[in-house]
Amino acid sequence: MRHTRSFVMGAVLATAGLLTACASGEDTSAVPSGTSAPATSTPAGTPSGTAVPAEPPTAPTSAAPTRSSAAPAKPTTRAKVTSDLSGLRITGIKTGKSVLIDVAGDGVDRFLQAGQGQVDFTGTDRTDSTMMALYPAPVAAKNRVLIKPPFWNEEAGGGYCVADTAGAALKLENCQDGKASQVWRIDLAGDSGLFELHGAYGVIGVENGRITASGDGDKGLQVLPYAP
Repeated sequence: MRHTRSFVMGAVLATAGLLTACASGEDTSAVPSGTSAPATSTPAGTPSGTAVPAEPPTAPTSAAPTRSSAAPAKPTTRAKVTSDLSGLRITGIKTGKSVLIDVAGDGVDRFLQAGQGQVDFTGTDRTDSTMMALYPAPVAAKNRVLIKPPFWNEEAGGGYCVADTAGAALKLENCQDGKASQVWRIDLAGDSGLFELHGAYGVIGVENGRITASGDGDKGLQVLPYAP
C-alpha cells in the first residue's frame, strides 16, 4: 500500500508540472547540446552573402570561312609541242644546221633547190638557193620536220617553209603551224643513213632532178654538210 500510494502521488505531481509549463508558453523541447540551430531561409529579394554565379559563357560561334592567304597556283604553261627527232641520228640530220638534201642513188649532185615559185632537185652546187635547214615540226608525232631555206628566211624574217603539193614540184610558202603540207615525215631507208621524204601527198621520187607526181624514181635521200 505504501509503494502504490507513492507511485500515484508522483504521477499526479508530474502531470501538474507539465500542465503548468504548457500554460506559461515555454518550449519543453530541448535542443541537443553541440548542435547548431538550422539556418533560416532568406526572404525573396534580400541580398545574401553568397556570390551570384556568373552568367554562363556564350556558346562559341563557328569562325566564318576565310580564303587562304596563299596565292592560288598559277596554271602551268604548256610547252609548245615539237616532234621527237632522236630516231634520226644515223641520218646526220642536226636541227637548224645548214645542209644540202641530195638524191643519193643517181651518182650525181642533185640538191633540193628553192627558186621563185617552186622547189625541185635541180641544184648542182652549194649556193644560197640549195642551202636548207631542218627543224622539228610542231606536232607530237615522231620524225616530223619542217624544211626552211635559211637564205629566204634571213631575207624575209624566218617565215618560209617548203610545202608539198598535189603536183610534181614543191613550193615555198609562209610557214603556218599545223599546216599538213609543210610537215614532212622522214622514214629511214635501212641502216645506211639514207631516208625517204614523205609529204602530205606521198613519198618524194626524183627522175633527172625533177620530182614526179607519182612518186616514182629515186627515193633515197641524204643530207650533206653545206660547207665543203
